[in-house]
Amino acid sequence: MSDTPERNKPSKRGTRNSLSCAQCRYKHLRCDGRKPVCSRCATNTVQCVYPLSRRRGNPKSAKPRSPVRDVYDNTVETSLQTSTVCSSSSTAINGEIESTSNSAASFLSLYYEFFHAAHPCALPFQVLKTRLNEANIQPLLRVMSYIGSIFDISCPSQLLESCAQRAQDSVVEIRSSIRPLTPFDVQALLLYSIAVYWCNETESGVELLDEAIRMAVALGMNKSEFARNHAEADSVLEESWRRTWWVIYITDAHIAGSTHTYPFRTSGIEITTDLPCEEEQYEIGVIPTPRSLDDYENREFLDEEKSDFSSYAELIGLTRGIDRALSPGNSAYDQIYTTMAASCDTSVRAWCSLLSPEKRELIHPDGSFDEVMFKAFFIMHTYTVEIHRPLSALTHSAIESVSRCAPLAPSAHLKCSNAKERDLHTVKCTQAINSIDELLTLPTNMTTHSPFIICMIANVTIAHLSACRFIFSGDRRAKSREKIRLTMGTLKRLSEHWTLGKRTYREIGIIARELLSLTTDPSIGLDAVDLSLPGPTSPAFPPLDTLPDANFDICAFFDTDALGLTETSSFILQ
Repeated sequence: MSDTPERNKPSKRGTRNSLSCAQCRYKHLRCDGRKPVCSRCATNTVQCVYPLSRRRGNPKSAKPRSPVRDVYDNTVETSLQTSTVCSSSSTAINGEIESTSNSAASFLSLYYEFFHAAHPCALPFQVLKTRLNEANIQPLLRVMSYIGSIFDISCPSQLLESCAQRAQDSVVEIRSSIRPLTPFDVQALLLYSIAVYWCNETESGVELLDEAIRMAVALGMNKSEFARNHAEADSVLEESWRRTWWVIYITDAHIAGSTHTYPFRTSGIEITTDLPCEEEQYEIGVIPTPRSLDDYENREFLDEEKSDFSSYAELIGLTRGIDRALSPGNSAYDQIYTTMAASCDTSVRAWCSLLSPEKRELIHPDGSFDEVMFKAFFIMHTYTVEIHRPLSALTHSAIESVSRCAPLAPSAHLKCSNAKERDLHTVKCTQAINSIDELLTLPTNMTTHSPFIICMIANVTIAHLSACRFIFSGDRRAKSREKIRLTMGTLKRLSEHWTLGKRTYREIGIIARELLSLTTDPSIGLDAVDLSLPGPTSPAFPPLDTLPDANFDICAFFDTDALGLTETSSFILQ
């Protein structure tokens, strides 16, 4: 043992190279920091750029804080006070509300903290700060502030209503044709459509998305040349325009998944828009040469150093593959449906097999989380459940019609007569359910995920409840207790901000009580719900406060075997 005191040993920290180029940083590779070109970039013959440090002064002198919270600095508050995002006059409501401009700064901060990562089309905040006073961006700023206000649980209702009204007024302004339409207007309609949809105004949300799609196509945002021609020689703005189209496409896919209507609205639109770059590259403003759709569609033949694509490109690729597989639409014919399910499996497996090892890990070495790939895996497993359940032993029950997220009852023609085939589809469903549970256990803030995972979770939970009713037995059913608690807890957490999430949480509770024959109140069940309601594409659902109260412990369902709860399938998973 050495006699040298620990404090006298050479410190590795003193020789550590903390300088990394943008290419090495976003790939999480060690960079030697050589300038002007590091060794790795020189070997790979790629552009090597060292982003400017964001540190100011002594980094040890201040407590660490989220970069998003920089919205509170003086320069931003000054800009917001002089912009038209809100009225510059101060308002007081029972002494609780400070100046409207200060509230706008806070809400914009919350937008970037909780919403931006899952829908990353708006300019990075550091870039947005330079444009806060521009007239053509004001409608977008009002919409972003409104969305941010949704995440402020202490926000007075009067202020929330005021933000909602200003956002709605912005949409009216965009529609008025007083000035030429801009891509910022498309962003405003797109983001507003998501918020409106999940605030339980589904029909209005879909109409706004349709309007955003028409407007984007009219401007030509689905074409590769649009971003270049309207970027004002700004590579970050050019990237934002590309991302705007692709967030439209992904949102359209989410709506299709939530309403179980295929193909997507954008399926028939010719798209040549180039693919987005990595999120970190976008945030620091180092935008590489964009990759094309043709590059991605031929990625299996590219050299290894050229086969890596950004997380958002991978999400787009997965979604396009599922879109193609589901192009026949819902079919009651077993042969057509079985072929469609096989095509979907092929597309998903091919996508998974071509992912780089880095994309399979959602938690990066530095502790950061890949929100985009999280969404991609969530979509993949949710569609697996939806596609295979009609062919499996996870029987559909009439009570499922209570949930607007649930698909319509499958045709009796889809019931597999071959036991082995039925068991195979059942295994695919249960494995996907387990994979969703694993994603939900990752150390993330659930509030930052897209609200569209609410319907995904609901769909998977309904299938899980069916498995507990008809498939699982003994220990397997008992272990499902915590997994159901996990999904219900996630829905409850998301419902704190999204009204439609609150409704969904209650609907799943009603289904669980009826499906597992544990209802103690005879008025709560299928008879308590008007099944003549329109289908899942319609918003004409009864008011939230008319649903039966859902203050119950869903996990208690799995502590007791209900009378009459018997196994009806020969395929029992132990």
